[in-house]
Amino acid sequence: MKKMTFLLTMIIILFSCTQKKEIDNIVDLTLITELNSTNLSELGSEITYIPLETNTGCIIQQIDKLIYEGGSYFLRSTNENKVTPEKGAPPPPPMPRIRSLYRFSKNGEFVCQISRQGGGPSEYRYIQDFLYNKSNNTIDIFIPNDIKEFSIDGIWKKNTTIEYIGKKVSSIGYTNNQILGFVENAEGKNEYSFVLYNANGQIINKYKNKYKFNVSTGAILLNPECIFYQNNELLHCKELNSDTIFSFDKGTFIPKYILKQGEAKYTTDLREKSMTTNLTKYIIQKNLFESEKYLFFQYNWENRYNCFIKNKSNGTQYLIDNEIGLVNDLDSGPNFKIQNTITVDGTEYMISWIDAFELKAHIDSDAFKNSTSKFHEKKKELELLANSLNENDNPVLMLVKLKK
Repeated sequence: MKKMTFLLTMIIILFSCTQKKEIDNIVDLTLITELNSTNLSELGSEITYIPLETNTGCIIQQIDKLIYEGGSYFLRSTNENKVTPEKGAPPPPPMPRIRSLYRFSKNGEFVCQISRQGGGPSEYRYIQDFLYNKSNNTIDIFIPNDIKEFSIDGIWKKNTTIEYIGKKVSSIGYTNNQILGFVENAEGKNEYSFVLYNANGQIINKYKNKYKFNVSTGAILLNPECIFYQNNELLHCKELNSDTIFSFDKGTFIPKYILKQGEAKYTTDLREKSMTTNLTKYIIQKNLFESEKYLFFQYNWENRYNCFIKNKSNGTQYLIDNEIGLVNDLDSGPNFKIQNTITVDGTEYMISWIDAFELKAHIDSDAFKNSTSKFHEKKKELELLANSLNENDNPVLMLVKLKK
């Protein structure tokens, strides 16, 4: 009888653990569809501003990606390519925008530019993406099917061409000194969706495409088709038509979270009806990342740029319009539009940035002057910082320390 009681107890415990794991792994986006007006202090405990040094060697008009690795910020800037016409000549046609990659110190000092646009072996035609390769401490520029490897000081080391499989690899992530590539699925007929390469770009394994579809109107490309991100030393990914976030370890995709999206899920059936599909009714992914305590999923839906946040510890969920951001009640500064999370000296932060002229305009506003913040001294410090800037200076980074 004692043995039977013990057996039943163990079954109940195992069943409970299984149920809890399943519940923890399901992220239900349908539970919260109305926007929250959320204060920054709900998620963060303090805010820091880091002006990026401005000089003729690094003029930044728009930051479109930033990472923090090895004690430095690496950022990709997109600038207009302006051509001044000769006197009396007609205006020149629009020129492609220029993408540049820069390194700044932890305190915002300019360190170097990583390569330049051009046709040489060490130059790039276009920066599709850039990544930090922890295996050899390099910054790598990814151009579809090619990787240009640089030291963090900007010295070119080598180029790697990844083996071609008949379709373009549109995005990559690093995992255990290997490269996981996602094969662009704009036409829906690819045999494979992922390809695993060794460090030399040679194929190790290929993974079948689970999301095939047929379209009569040509390719349907919605970026990003696949999101890669790192967390706890593991590569993670999510495909556009998948409801699952996977971690990738030792050549295997492991389900981590299921995003329950209800009728707003964008399916392959909808892609086949592309000409009649109103995309604003469906969740179209834009970014995905997580910290130790929070999961962040950013997506377009209902004509908004939504940022869904889940506290993984207690299940609390937030939904904000990231074009508006979190209300800055810490120092009454500008609202915080979440871009990503970073770890600096073992501490996790949310990161954002703001143009110098926008920060100065905010400080001059009646809303700022009449506001009450949690930290009055910080409000004074922010005012002094803004007044020290020129409106044409490079952007200012905003770091918010995440609560534990």
